[in-house]
Amino acid sequence: MDTLSRPTASMTALRTIPFIDAPAGPVQLAELRAASLPALLAIAKETLPEATIRWGDGISRRWLARSASPYGPDIAQVERLLQVPGAYVLNLNYEWACTTGCHPRDGLDAMTLYRTLDWPLRLGAEVVVARHETPQGPYLNVTWPGFVGLLTAVAKGRFAAAINQGPMTFSFDRFGLGLPIDWCINRIRVWRQRAIPPTHLLRQVFEACSTYGEAKQRLLTTPVAAPVFFTLTGMQPGEGCIIERRENDAVLHEGANVTANHWLNDRFKGRPRPVHSLDRRAKLLELLPGVKQPLDWLQSPVLNHLTRLACEMNAAMGSLLVQGWDGPIPQTAVLTCNTDSGIRPKP
Repeated sequence: MDTLSRPTASMTALRTIPFIDAPAGPVQLAELRAASLPALLAIAKETLPEATIRWGDGISRRWLARSASPYGPDIAQVERLLQVPGAYVLNLNYEWACTTGCHPRDGLDAMTLYRTLDWPLRLGAEVVVARHETPQGPYLNVTWPGFVGLLTAVAKGRFAAAINQGPMTFSFDRFGLGLPIDWCINRIRVWRQRAIPPTHLLRQVFEACSTYGEAKQRLLTTPVAAPVFFTLTGMQPGEGCIIERRENDAVLHEGANVTANHWLNDRFKGRPRPVHSLDRRAKLLELLPGVKQPLDWLQSPVLNHLTRLACEMNAAMGSLLVQGWDGPIPQTAVLTCNTDSGIRPKP
């Protein structure tokens, strides 16, 4: 189990997370923060060699052109802003893990959604919060400039949601052939898919759905290009669920719960994603009933060497609390804000 300790904020100079009004959506955010895009790509190159990025960019562009995603033009615009390869492969990168839970909290009617995102790319210091407008109302998007899908978002009066990467599907129905072979076979399976990427589906939900029930139905039934977990919370005390998705089927878990990167149901089979997926879920399940203060649930192994951000969201209040991390070391001050653009940063 990861035994990393959690340092105090005084151990590092903490940045302020930018809160950016980008009513037209993620492309406008990329345009407003175009100067930051080369730095974000440089961070990605610490993990992904430039040759890999160029190769992956071409493959990702061709795949997206055949998929059901409507956001190809958005990524093309990011590519024009970036002026070098990288926009497609980074937008369709699916090699991250998360721990996410929904649970009632004292004094709040609606369930709160708790979430960490773990990623090899060292982007915790670069996180931003963008406020987007839709015909259904505004929402807050926890993201990075140039990313056109949604990973973590909240819309006041509607719902909050987050994505976890699904387990790696075994090469055969109930057993694998080892990690390298399973990984390659999974890449081939995704290449053959024509369905929408999960991060693009979640953006569609925030842009088009007006209620928790409508959002849940779309996340349950829309074909997706890869296995995924959606955690969704709504306005009422009982409105919270985890949706386990394979490409064309789903298992729904209603009520307070936690997911990491392994299947909760007995029907789906696959390889859990690192780091310590079962331990992360068990720890957050243990901690959420006793939450008293913001981020007091952020403990090892939920907090681990790949953690890049931690969030708390409540749809009834439209509230968002977020902090950027580099493993166990905080990179930003905590930002507390709401869908009505009220911002209250914490030191």
